[in-house]
Amino acid sequence: MGWDGTTMTTYSGGRRSHWREPVPPGGPLHLRIRNDHHIVTFFHSADGRQWTRHGVRFETSGYHANTAGDLLSLRPALFAAGQGAVTFRDFRYRALD
Repeated sequence: MGWDGTTMTTYSGGRRSHWREPVPPGGPLHLRIRNDHHIVTFFHSADGRQWTRHGVRFETSGYHANTAGDLLSLRPALFAAGQGAVTFRDFRYRALD
């Protein structure tokens, strides 16, 4: 997921998706990525309590080393780019109930 202060963009295989969703500007932004039975869904929140689902989801059941190339696998990634500063806090990676 990427946020430029006004829009949220998802990435798949390191490539930006076509969908750019408006997100109100403000202070800190909470992000959530959920992989539930190979359906990857993205969420964002201003307060960490009220979540908004991003308009793009990915079906990933066929995404593994045999199809992704170069022995890649499905995994989350964090990055920052451009001007300014970013702080990643409270990163959690856990199994669903």
